[in-house]
Amino acid sequence: MKNPRHLLVFSFYFLVFLVACGGKEKAPLDPACRARVDGLNREAFLERYRDIPRSLDCAREALTLVADSLPAYHDGRLRACNNLAYAFYMLDMTDSAHAYLDSVEHITQNSQLKTQNYEVEHTIAQLTRIRLLQRECRLAESYGLLHDVGDINALRRQRHRNSSNAYLYDFARMEYYITSLTLNYHYRNDAVASSSGTELTPDTRDQMQLILDRVEKDRPSFKCDYSENIALNYAIAHSYYRLAAVSADKLPNLRNAFDYICESQRIVDMPGHYCDYHQANLYQLRAFIGADTSWGDDLLRLHDSLPLLPVSVDTVLDLFRLSTDMFFDTPDPYQHLGAVVAAAEYCLRVGDTAQAEDYYAMALADTSWRDGMAPKFEAMLYDGLLNSQLSTLNPQLSYWYSRQISLLSFISKNEREDVLLQRRLESSQSRNLFYAWAAGIGATFVIILTLLVFLLRRRSVRLRRETLALQQAQRQDVERIANVETCLSVLRHDINPFLSYLQNKNLSPELRQEVLGQLLRTFDNIKNWTNLSIPSGLQFRAEHFPFDEVAASAVAQCLNPRPDTVRVVVKPSGITLWGDRLLVEILLRNLVANALQHTAEGSVTLAAEADSDDARFVHITVADTGTGMDAETLENLFRADKPLTAPTHTGHGFGLILCRYIIKLHDDNTLRGCRIWAESHPGAGTVMHLHLAALTH
Repeated sequence: MKNPRHLLVFSFYFLVFLVACGGKEKAPLDPACRARVDGLNREAFLERYRDIPRSLDCAREALTLVADSLPAYHDGRLRACNNLAYAFYMLDMTDSAHAYLDSVEHITQNSQLKTQNYEVEHTIAQLTRIRLLQRECRLAESYGLLHDVGDINALRRQRHRNSSNAYLYDFARMEYYITSLTLNYHYRNDAVASSSGTELTPDTRDQMQLILDRVEKDRPSFKCDYSENIALNYAIAHSYYRLAAVSADKLPNLRNAFDYICESQRIVDMPGHYCDYHQANLYQLRAFIGADTSWGDDLLRLHDSLPLLPVSVDTVLDLFRLSTDMFFDTPDPYQHLGAVVAAAEYCLRVGDTAQAEDYYAMALADTSWRDGMAPKFEAMLYDGLLNSQLSTLNPQLSYWYSRQISLLSFISKNEREDVLLQRRLESSQSRNLFYAWAAGIGATFVIILTLLVFLLRRRSVRLRRETLALQQAQRQDVERIANVETCLSVLRHDINPFLSYLQNKNLSPELRQEVLGQLLRTFDNIKNWTNLSIPSGLQFRAEHFPFDEVAASAVAQCLNPRPDTVRVVVKPSGITLWGDRLLVEILLRNLVANALQHTAEGSVTLAAEADSDDARFVHITVADTGTGMDAETLENLFRADKPLTAPTHTGHGFGLILCRYIIKLHDDNTLRGCRIWAESHPGAGTVMHLHLAALTH
């Protein structure tokens, strides 16, 4: 690393990370602490251009907080490491940036540490590493890694699954386009930030146009911070400018470039969005466009259509001066060197040797940049120093000359490697395409040969399915008829006693009234069962409602034949149920009526309480002090295929079948395991038990 202190700091954090990840148990994530980490990471991200030292401090604090208090919060650690890497990239502290990117790589490749955002954070780390490689003109490595990142459709799909951090996915996609465009317009084909004419090979022009078409299509969907909007606008504008300079019809591309420059300027001028780094880039790009020699005699014609295009030497010089001063107000030494050499080169070309020498003197006096930091800018610097005759000392001139030759050789070697890698990848893609076509043709023949067999098998399978479906429908019809017959048998069993009573002319008016009430209840149950059984009938409507209200309503609708000897009690509970209010009322009404019918004296009691074993249930009981039941009757109580024959339970049959059906509807719709059962002994009364769904928060 450039500074040993940074190596020690990173080693400490990395050691803490390894220790924290070594434990088998993960500490719970404290919400307040996590929110603090997320806030620090967010601030570090937002300040990455405007206040790089602040961004660095926030990211370090977030990483320390994760290491000390949230060792299992790997998303927070990844975000902090990527923020630190980006800040060190902006400060041109390459070793420190690579170290934090290595940490991201380690976390994202460890299957036990895979987190919610590991995919997008890994992509962001790769793109930052590509930026570092590009600055050093290691073009083949940069392009190879960019090719591996390649298709960003996976990030687009992942963004929709993780909308809470959508800005990260959009940031990664925007960085991909920025990095791809920058590689072509800035680092290939001698296309440096220069005031000389633009040179682009046909392949590079085609590649840039392809990327621009894709980014123009995706651009409206990106939602990140304003700095990333400006950075992407700058990359698009610079690309259109480079294409305009080598196009026969220059105006359309140049107009596109200025549209994006104006849009970025509008964002910079918004309150709270001003940033020296972005403003300097905009001034410098306008200066590049005005200084480019490729316009020739078309410059004035272009200026008529684009008033913002600088055409005078003084205007271009002012733009270079403004951008250089602003870049020197930022802590990025890469931009210091780039701004100086671009401005100085233009000054030499227009004959302002004194101003050029001042710029070169600024570069020599600036101790922030280092050898090898930006080979293309450094080579331009030594070329300008030799042409400006800033020094006449032979040792110094010899050093500048030898250094320039070494850098140009290094750049040329890397550009050749980049071209060879592009050709290898294109050849590999062509071979893959050929193999794909060959495989497709072979597969087509196989499909044709097997098509008839497939169609015959399909027809056979369809006939078999139709036969099975017909058999299943027949079985269902038989079962439905059997179920109806069983229910009619139960109804006949329930109704016959009432009809016999009513035919007795000596029946007292009170008893006749009671029998009529029971008969009416039976017919009401028939109506309810019919409504629930047919598809277009009564629908299940779930809602929250108080048990006490439904119980009181159910009791009020029941006829108590012996009010002097039997009391009906509803115990207040304050319980809230989740289910169909109407069906629960029908259910309770049937159970209370049956209890009253078989209780000569004592009481019928309704109660509800939260289930002691499972808080998702309400345990409802309907208890009476009546005749009770024997074991056989109790076993067949809710079975439609076993009608009750005991004379003491006249009226239980169909009403209890309806109760069972209502419970099943609740179980099917609430998925809670609702059920009904009974406890009883002859002469000792009966308790009906219900499990219905409770209100859950």
